[in-house]
Amino acid sequence: MPIVGTAGHVDHGKSTLVELLTGRDPDRLAEEKRRGLTIDLGFAWAEINGVEIGFVDVPGHERFIKNMLAGVIAVDCALLVVAADSGWMPQTEEHVRVLDMLGAPTGVIAITRTDLVDDDTVDLAALEIADEVAGTALAEWPIIPVSAITGRGIGDLREALARRAVTAPDRGNEPFRMWVDRSFVIHGAGSIATGTVLQGTLRVDDEVEIHPGERVRVRGLHHHDEPVDVVVAGQRAAVNLAGVGAEEIPRGTLIAASGTAMATSRLVMTVEPGRGYDEIPDRGAFHIHTGTADRLATIRKIADGAILVHLSEPVGASAGDRVILRESGRQAVVGGGTVVDPSPPEPTDRTSIATIADAIRSSADRHERADALLTSRGTISIDALSRATGGGQPTRGSVVGEVAVAAWFIETTADKADSFVSAYHEEHPRRAGVAHAELASRLEISKELLDAVVAESKNLETAEGAVRQIGFGGGLSTDDEKTWHQVRTRLEASFDVPRASQLGLDPELLHAVVRRGDLIRIETDLVFTADQVAELTDRITELEDGFTVSAFKDHFGMARRQSVPMLEWFDKTGVTLRQGDGRKVRRRNV
Repeated sequence: MPIVGTAGHVDHGKSTLVELLTGRDPDRLAEEKRRGLTIDLGFAWAEINGVEIGFVDVPGHERFIKNMLAGVIAVDCALLVVAADSGWMPQTEEHVRVLDMLGAPTGVIAITRTDLVDDDTVDLAALEIADEVAGTALAEWPIIPVSAITGRGIGDLREALARRAVTAPDRGNEPFRMWVDRSFVIHGAGSIATGTVLQGTLRVDDEVEIHPGERVRVRGLHHHDEPVDVVVAGQRAAVNLAGVGAEEIPRGTLIAASGTAMATSRLVMTVEPGRGYDEIPDRGAFHIHTGTADRLATIRKIADGAILVHLSEPVGASAGDRVILRESGRQAVVGGGTVVDPSPPEPTDRTSIATIADAIRSSADRHERADALLTSRGTISIDALSRATGGGQPTRGSVVGEVAVAAWFIETTADKADSFVSAYHEEHPRRAGVAHAELASRLEISKELLDAVVAESKNLETAEGAVRQIGFGGGLSTDDEKTWHQVRTRLEASFDVPRASQLGLDPELLHAVVRRGDLIRIETDLVFTADQVAELTDRITELEDGFTVSAFKDHFGMARRQSVPMLEWFDKTGVTLRQGDGRKVRRRNV
C-alpha cells in the first residue's frame, strides 16, 4: 500500500484535505482539535480510485518542523498543499526544501481554498508555484486547484494521487526496516511501536533488532486497527514487541531485520546545501534528522561534499540513509545528504571517503553499497558490512572466513609480503623463510587472510610453516656444513655439553641447525644433538623407577645445569613422570 505524506505551511488545509479524501480526521490529539492546529503526526487511510492509500499528515507550523521531518521519511508520494489566498509561505519553502533533499520520488501539488479567491488569483498562484519548484524534485508534479467547500478539483486530485502513488518502487524484497513514530503500552498486550514499513516484510514471531537496542521478538501485528499475520512495505503497522518497555522504543528507534543496521554516534555523510544556502558552516550546533530520529550533532568537513558527524546519542543507521541537517541557531533546514559510512574508522581517510561518497550517491542497491564500502575499507567483517549497508553482501573481492576482502587489498598486501620476505631472505639466508604467524602479524592480517594473499601472489609459497619466495633454497652452505660438523663432533664427545652460546655457532647458523632438526633446544642456552637425545631416551631405561636428578646426572656424566632441564624436557614430552623427588620411565623397552 503506497503512503502519501502531506507538506505545506500551517493552516493551508492539509488536514482538511486528508479528512475529505479519507473520511477520517487525522488530528488525534485533544489539543489539536481545540486549537485547530496539527501538532504531531496524523494518520488516515482509504481506497481512492481502486488504490488503497495511507496518509501521513504532518504539522505545518515552524515550531513542529521536527515532527514534519519524522513524517515524510517513508512516504511514496507527497501532497504539497498551498493555499490560494496566501500563496507561497516560509514553511512551504522549508517543506519543499526537505522534499527536494530527500529526493521525493513523486507527488501532487494542491492549490487549496480556491473558493476564497477568483480564478485569476488561482492562475497566479499556479504560476508562482511552478516558478518556485523549478529546478527541484517537484518540478514535474501536477498542480491541481481544489476546494474542500465546493468540491472543485477533488476528483482530479483523487485520480492524480492514485496514479502517482502506484508508481512507488517495490521495496518488498529488501530487508525489513521501520522507523518508530509512536510507542505506548496496551494493558494485557505490552509495548506497541507504530510506524510506516519502509521496506521488507515482517511476520508474527520474527526476530528483529531495535536500534539503539537489542534483538527482540514480534509478538503481534496490527494494520489499520486489525490484527494481521504479516505487514509489508508501504503499510502502516503497529508492532507488539516482547520483552521491552515502551520507553525503550521511543520515536526515533529503528526496527530492522537482524544484522542489517547498527547503532552509531559517529558517521560520515555526503552533504549539499539546501536551496537558499550557499554552503554548510563548518562549525555550529545542528540537528540531524534521519528516519524519525532527531539528534543533536556537531559536524566537521573532511572532503568536498562530505562531513564527519558526531551525535549526542546513538541512532540506527546504514549507508544510503537520507539525512536532513537543521541548524539550531537559525532553526532552519540548511542541507541534506546521504550516509556514506555509519561507522568510519579512525582516522577517517579523506581520499577513501571521497571515493565511497561518489559510489553511494550513484547507488540505491544495498549490494552495490557493500561493494563500495568494501572497496573503501579493504577488509571488513561480513557482519559489519551487512550492518553498515542495510543487509548488503559483496559481489566482488573475496571472502576469507568471516571477513570480506577487496581485490586491491589482496594485491597490495601481496606486494608488501613479497618485499618483506625478500628482505628477510637477505638478512637470514639460512632460514627457510618467514614464519607464517610472524608474517601475518607484521602485515596486521589474520593467518587465514595471509593464506589468501600467498595464493594470490606469483612470487610466494608456504613450506615447512614458513612463507618464502618461490625457488628460494635457503639451507646451509658448504662452509656452514663444515663448521657444523666440527661443532657436532665436539658436542657428541659427552653429555656434559657446553652452553649453546659457547658452541662457536653464529645465531643464524644455530637457528638453521635447530630448524633442520639436527639440534634440539632443551632451553634457551642448552642444546643436544638429535642423536644425543635419542640415546638418552633409549638409555634412561637403565635407571630404576624412582631415580633422582643426582642419579640421572651421575649415570650420564652431566652437570646439574644440564640434567635438570633435560629431565624437565623429558617430563613435558612424556618420556618420564615425576613423582615427588623421583621419576619413573613411562614406557620401558620390553
